[in-house]
Order: sequence, then C-alpha cells, then structure tokens
Amino acid sequence: MGKFFLSLAIGLVSGVICFFLSVAFLALLLLAIGAFSHSRPDMRYTYLAALPVAFLAMIAMFSISLVRFWRASRLRKSGERLVG
Repeated sequence: MGKFFLSLAIGLVSGVICFFLSVAFLALLLLAIGAFSHSRPDMRYTYLAALPVAFLAMIAMFSISLVRFWRASRLRKSGERLVG
C-alpha cells in the first residue's frame, strides 16, 4: 500500500510541476503573439490549456511509477536482477 501512495505523490508532484511549466511557456507564447499583433491576449487561456496537460502528466507519472514499483517487487521476489 505504501508504493501506491508513493506513486500517487510522484504523480501529484509531476502534475503540479507540469502545470506551472505549461503556464509559464504558454504565457510567454501569448505575450510574443500579442507583441507581434499589437494586442493584449487573454491570459486565461494559459490556465485552460495547462490544466489538461497537467492532468495527463499526473496520470502518466502515476501509472509509470506504479508499474515500475510493481515490476521491481515482482523481480525481487523471483530473485532476478534488475536491469536499467
């Protein structure tokens, strides 16, 4: 059960990091587009676009870490050596 919560924490942290990186990138992109078109773009679009990206990153990292923990524990029980 501890590995599940550790995977959940890894997924949450990666989702938060991905959210803020997406917001920063999209804000810079919208500022550049606004500078070229001489307008002020709506910055709400950064949050609206970053939320699904962060959610997908959270699900992906949770799944990847859970599968890696599961495979590592299964290999340890069988006595095989971990590669990679």
